[in-house]
Amino acid sequence: MTGLETAIILVAFVITAAAFSFVVLNMGFLTAQKSQTVISAGMQEATSSLQADGDLTGEFNVSTGEMTMCTFYVRLSQGKQPIDTAGDKLIVTYSNPREYGVIKDGIKDGATFSEIVGDGDGLVEYGERWKVEVNFTAVAALADFTDDAFSESYDTFRLELRPSQGAVLAVERAIPAVNTAIMILE
Repeated sequence: MTGLETAIILVAFVITAAAFSFVVLNMGFLTAQKSQTVISAGMQEATSSLQADGDLTGEFNVSTGEMTMCTFYVRLSQGKQPIDTAGDKLIVTYSNPREYGVIKDGIKDGATFSEIVGDGDGLVEYGERWKVEVNFTAVAALADFTDDAFSESYDTFRLELRPSQGAVLAVERAIPAVNTAIMILE
């Protein structure tokens, strides 16, 4: 082989190695970008969009000790996307030691949302405050529940607000001995 042929082979190897390294580097950058996107999306799903804002108040039938209504307030976490309260965009579930089921979705109406501070568009947005009321008489009338839907003294109940995107807001309380018609549950 002459020097010219050797030089041509060397240049071919260098060009092939450069193309191969370009492909490897590009795939590495693409993989890093995809993993960053996946981590960001995971963080969006894992962090709660809704926050409880204040105490939970229960209304009771003093003679039976059953909770007939509970009221609490929610707001949007800072930097989160607005949450639609209409239809099946926000699902509410309820459980006590004897019952579990959906109390608000596109069809069921056991929980109501009312805007206290906001612009009236039906979206929970940053800076707005919403009142959530759960009427347990209406919950007991739903097909998924029986008369055991009422939480009583010494029961623990759980309400979960499930937005279409973001983590679930769980509100869990224990009911003490009932001596008055309206109590703040901590």
